[in-house]
Amino acid sequence: MKNIWLVLFGLLVFGAFFISSILRESPLLLYIASVIPIFIVPFLPDLRTNQRLRQKRGGVSVVKLSGNSGKPEWLIVTFKPGTVYWNRKSLIISYEHAPSVESVPTDDYTAALTVLKYDLRTRKNSERVRISLPNLSERIVGMPFTVHEVNRLIIPLGDTVELEPANVPAAVASRGIELQA
Repeated sequence: MKNIWLVLFGLLVFGAFFISSILRESPLLLYIASVIPIFIVPFLPDLRTNQRLRQKRGGVSVVKLSGNSGKPEWLIVTFKPGTVYWNRKSLIISYEHAPSVESVPTDDYTAALTVLKYDLRTRKNSERVRISLPNLSERIVGMPFTVHEVNRLIIPLGDTVELEPANVPAAVASRGIELQA
């Protein structure tokens, strides 16, 4: 929301300089107006690289599948084929409100793809998963279906917990001390 106000303010300043350059016939004001978009561009959202899947939009459902221990072990994301834009860089899925279930129904046309550990990126204390779509697209080449037929992603929840940065141990040696192996 903060970026939207900065973009709108930048567009307002650009418009003011542009209109005043026309009214005063000043090339200096026109040069200033032409530089302002350079400062606006970093605040624009990056629309082409990320896609967010939201529950209950476009037939998307996100559930946590419980294992034998009763704890959620898998995140199952079901969607209609064509919902995911496979030419994007990453897919962001929020699972904070995902219900836990014991089993997930399947049909004859389920094309599921398992997301591996190196395909995932998470932030600490965040219930969102970022999946690298180019990695999934490369891995699906040898399978009997294409990326446009995939309608389910299976994400192991244990991998999302492991990706959080671990506690870094304190330095063992100082600068002046050399260690030998």
